Amino acid sequence: MKISLNGLDLTRTAEGDQTVEQVLSELREEIRRSGKVITQVALDGRPLVNGWQRRQRLASPVSLVQRLDLTVEEPQRLRDQTLQDAAALMERLHRQAKPLGRKFRVGDEVAANNELASFLEDLKLIMSGLDLSTRSIVDRSPTSARQRLLDSAGQLLPTLDRIYRAQARGDYTAIADEVEYDLRDQMAGWKDVVAEARRSLDSLPQV
Repeated sequence: MKISLNGLDLTRTAEGDQTVEQVLSELREEIRRSGKVITQVALDGRPLVNGWQRRQRLASPVSLVQRLDLTVEEPQRLRDQTLQDAAALMERLHRQAKPLGRKFRVGDEVAANNELASFLEDLKLIMSGLDLSTRSIVDRSPTSARQRLLDSAGQLLPTLDRIYRAQARGDYTAIADEVEYDLRDQMAGWKDVVAEARRSLDSLPQV
């Protein structure tokens, strides 16, 4: 089995009775010691994703796999990219909030509910991205970016609960109000959190 890192083939190969999981475990530890992290794994060109097939593919003997391709990043670069992606997605959702609310108000229920499902999934991605990228902030003061993020997540949960309950009872006016006003206002406040997170992360020692 050939092995590549960021598109470059290594001179080493994996042979014998080892499984893909055993080889990947060894590589992950070596990469960790070098101060980097694996962000993507592909077997024969197919990304390894979570699901029932993951365990089966990892258990495959290396003799049945031609290539193991790894994408590796430095933690700081990964953190910065994650924060940047979360901020860009937040800007997009902030722009979508009012048009989505209007769809509920005019009775375009099917399209509105489908868009709402994607909207809420993207919200979760934003929060998980902000959480991941700010974990290295050690400042725990009430005004720190990390604490403000945790506070923002705490404010978001009741809003989502009200949206889900309104959706269950078919109260589309209530959903429109939550999305157009409360949720949109919360996302506007997250911009300051992202800006503070950038300043805090930029001040961390470079390793």
